[in-house]
Amino acid sequence: KGATLESAAVGDADGVAVVSGDRGSNQPSTAAGAPRVLSMHVTRAKEYEALLSKVTKSSKRAKLMSVQGVLFGFTFMMSTFETSNRTMIIITMGSFAGSVGLAAHVVLGDAGLACYAAFLVVGGGSVYHAVRSLEAVEVFKEKYEAAYRECTKGIEPGSDQLGPKPMLNPLLMQDGDHAVDYYIEEAKQLLEPFREEVLTVLANAADPTGETVTVLSNTKGEERSREKTRLDYNGVAAKVKDFLRATLVVTTMPEVCRVWGAVEELKAQGRLEVVSIKNRLRGGATSTGYRDINMSVKFRGHVCEIQIQLAAILEVKHDGHAAYELVRSLELEDELEEGPTLADLAGACSPATRVGLGALRFFVAAMASLISALYILFGMRYDTEENQWLGAMVFGAVDAPGLLFAAFQAPPFAMVAVVA
Repeated sequence: KGATLESAAVGDADGVAVVSGDRGSNQPSTAAGAPRVLSMHVTRAKEYEALLSKVTKSSKRAKLMSVQGVLFGFTFMMSTFETSNRTMIIITMGSFAGSVGLAAHVVLGDAGLACYAAFLVVGGGSVYHAVRSLEAVEVFKEKYEAAYRECTKGIEPGSDQLGPKPMLNPLLMQDGDHAVDYYIEEAKQLLEPFREEVLTVLANAADPTGETVTVLSNTKGEERSREKTRLDYNGVAAKVKDFLRATLVVTTMPEVCRVWGAVEELKAQGRLEVVSIKNRLRGGATSTGYRDINMSVKFRGHVCEIQIQLAAILEVKHDGHAAYELVRSLELEDELEEGPTLADLAGACSPATRVGLGALRFFVAAMASLISALYILFGMRYDTEENQWLGAMVFGAVDAPGLLFAAFQAPPFAMVAVVA
């Protein structure tokens, strides 16, 4: 809005030299003060725009921090209990929160408990919002997978019908060691030749009629280029590989393969050089389930980016833009790598080691079960007058029902026993 106001204001100031004076006057008055008024208006518009931008960024930062906190908490619990069972994690976290509340009541009294309850209400809202945001990512992951299955129906996993084999080049850089401005200017000069000599050929190969293929191409913006150089590449502009980029949107896998065939023909003719291929249609998807082909090619010595996207998957990406932005903020865009399973780890151990670890897990399970049972037993016997001293020794207080203490402190040990 600020940019629009500024543009309008500049146009008025440049194009109008005379404005009407008093409503009742027929004599025009010179607009000596008009440009100044408009300039003040533009300045205020910029100030308000900056203020709104700052507030928006603060809100996004707070949302991101809440999601990061929940993600860290769930990841910690999942790694501790070696489980992805959400119910077990929620029970354990609830038990911890309840135990802290009882401790707050013992130490700080009713006022401390009230403050803690207020904190839980506010924190619970943030946690709920964060969990919903993470669940949205999972929803779109399923949509991506459904679209991918539909587009690749009847195609064997890993076959050449899914496009080229991946070819990674982690040391890939632009030629030279220049500043961002140099590469942006170079990309702008190469944009039209790149469209005519490369993109037109690829589009015609996919569909000569032009009805089912869409080509998008541009140069990376200066602000985003500088940001990426600073944040991702430690100030080395040559590591940015998409100053000049293009996207071909097709509808079927045969069209994807025809585009790749045209790339190989251009390569054979010496008109471009393929230097890197990341094929998510053939390999693993990103953490959100998104798939495409992303290749880096050298055109007249400049590294450019060409993406090949399926329209069905791109439509899901458009609908899930908020989920994508969340994953991007959390820096979780890369492909997921399958880690070793417990069976793999067990297979790598000697028989004696497996027996020893099994015995250790059994001992942990037995001890955790015993502690959980004792908490429940103390909770049941806690409220009798002759046993209050025992309850006070176990729970540290006698101002709440014993079963309430047991309800918060027994479940975590029971969860440990089940997992072990």
